Amino acid sequence: MPIYDYECENCGRFEKMQKISEESINECPQCGGVVHRLISKNVGIVFKGGGFYKTDSENRKKDRARAVNQERQKDNQALLDKDVKGYVKQAESTTEKVQEASS
Repeated sequence: MPIYDYECENCGRFEKMQKISEESINECPQCGGVVHRLISKNVGIVFKGGGFYKTDSENRKKDRARAVNQERQKDNQALLDKDVKGYVKQAESTTEKVQEASS
C-alpha cells in the first residue's frame, strides 16, 4: 500500500498508509483540523529482474555468442578425434542452436 503525505493546518505534516482506491482524508486524525494531501517527491520504485538497463540486451547477445562458440569447439573436437559421424551430428546440432540464437 502506498504512503501518502498530508499537511494539517494545525499539526503540520504527517504520513498515512492507504489503499489507492481509498478517498483522501479531509480531517486530521489528531486535532480534527483541515487536511490537504501533498504531492510527494519521494517515490520508492524498485526495478527487479533483467531488461531495465541498456546493458542487459548486450549481455544476452554476448551469452548467445559464447554458447555458439562452445558448440563450434565441440564441432572442431569431433574433427580432431576423426569422428566423422560425431562431427555431422554435432554440426547439425550447432546449426540449430545458431538459428535459435539469431532469432
